[in-house]
Amino acid sequence: MEYAITYNQSTQRVCTVAKNTGDQNQSFGYSVWVDDKPLADSGSIRLTPGDEFRGNQAITDGIDATRKNHSVMVSSHNGTFYFNFTQNIDTMDEEGVPTPHFEYLTIKREETKSGQPRVVLEVENEGNRTYVPEAEVRTLKSDSRYLSDASDGNPGGQYSVRLSEANDDIIAGTVRLYGGKFNPGIKFDRVSFVSYPNGTLETWEPEFGDIPSQREIEEREVYYENESAREQYTGPDVDPISDRASKVGAVLVVVAIIAGVWYRRRGRR
Repeated sequence: MEYAITYNQSTQRVCTVAKNTGDQNQSFGYSVWVDDKPLADSGSIRLTPGDEFRGNQAITDGIDATRKNHSVMVSSHNGTFYFNFTQNIDTMDEEGVPTPHFEYLTIKREETKSGQPRVVLEVENEGNRTYVPEAEVRTLKSDSRYLSDASDGNPGGQYSVRLSEANDDIIAGTVRLYGGKFNPGIKFDRVSFVSYPNGTLETWEPEFGDIPSQREIEEREVYYENESAREQYTGPDVDPISDRASKVGAVLVVVAIIAGVWYRRRGRR
């Protein structure tokens, strides 16, 4: 059995060629590990004399976006090959290495157990890499509170956060998804929103900004990009976007454990 295994960094693919040059049937197989986690396994491939196998495995889904130095290990029946490369990953680029992102966000006002509105959001991750991010939900009137897991116990599903606003309030806020306690500097996704009592919801992507510290949360020194949201709303004719910052009441933090492969990637609002 003759074989060659190569890694092409520009295309981020592992290429495998194996040929049975003998006069008996032979078995061949290989597995691919990326950044110390298994990504793919070919299983056992049976080759008759003269047969050739060609494999081409993309590794993008297995890359750890939080790392700068990366490794690829290809283990075959006849040996193990190692490839190393350096690459800074844009964790907010949905067209690159898969990372957790918001699938959708909505405001539920009616038929809630508390009688108060809720932010309902869904997080997805198309890749094979497991991340443990936190989602920060910030509005004008809500008190700080924390959720340690998804409400249905199924990581990566739908999350619901109760707000202190009334159902007939105009609700303005920002949601950020970042690296959590283990990688607080990692930014995954963000969206700002204004929800009106008539059901109209406006969303946009703001600058990510800094996640406030615990001291800032406790002392209510939290900043929000939307200056107009501080005003007492009198109607829907409000421009929700402003470059200036203004203080808000508090922050809600949702701890979301994101794992595995979840659904198709969302279409950006």
